[in-house]
Amino acid sequence: VRYRPAAAVVNELAQFHHRWGARRFWFTDAQFFTGKESFPQCIELMEHIISRRLAIEWSGYIRTSLINPQLADLMVRSGLGDLEVSITSGSQAVINSLHMGFSLEKLYDGCRYLKEAGYTGKLILNYSLNSPGDSEAGLMESVESYKKIAAIMGEAQVFPMLFFLGVQPHTGFEQRLLDEGYLFQGYNPLSMNPLAIRKMLYNPKPLSHLIAKACIAAWDKTAWREATDRGTSVAQLYADESLFAGVVEQSGKAALINLEGILKERLKGEPATPASNR
Repeated sequence: VRYRPAAAVVNELAQFHHRWGARRFWFTDAQFFTGKESFPQCIELMEHIISRRLAIEWSGYIRTSLINPQLADLMVRSGLGDLEVSITSGSQAVINSLHMGFSLEKLYDGCRYLKEAGYTGKLILNYSLNSPGDSEAGLMESVESYKKIAAIMGEAQVFPMLFFLGVQPHTGFEQRLLDEGYLFQGYNPLSMNPLAIRKMLYNPKPLSHLIAKACIAAWDKTAWREATDRGTSVAQLYADESLFAGVVEQSGKAALINLEGILKERLKGEPATPASNR
């Protein structure tokens, strides 16, 4: 990672702000905090924004697990806007197996520091459900992680969004799926075959059926009820017009709550084993 001088970055922000009236900025690429080694540059950048009294709003992908009280205070005072955080899973075992490199407890601490610093923006939580190693108990842990963050930040600030892992060629994830037999040696990652494309978005059975049922019920309760009444398969329904409704209508939250209800019904009478102990 190469860092540009913080003063030069803020000069560009000021130019866009004063000359063209730009108020919202997004720092790219992967994360605003790439690691603890990036703290000095990020701190200097935020201090420059504050000292120059730039009335802007900024954001970017943030490793919430790296936030400490000092960073949280500077982030809020320098104009932090809505945040998008890839939590992936509420199961620490799943996170570890994917080599995500963060602790859920530290992520929760980061949320607390932001709240204590007066953060009032939206916190968008990206979950990649049904990741390798996930289970019904692991999905329940993801629901619980959302509830924990909502309790810290306030339910009105937290917006869970549901995604699935995409398979990229020449990655450790791809090699893992080849070793497990999910993909076959010599497959074509650029194939336009619908069945091949579907495999590149990792959401295998049997958990895929539970997640689909929860999502469809959240996206369109009427369509789900009518489909159930006439015996239509879940796979025959599609909620394209509702994909952007996660923030407006909290469809991601509704899907997680629906998933919790489905899992509780399935686990009724069975002792739930957390994914971290499996």
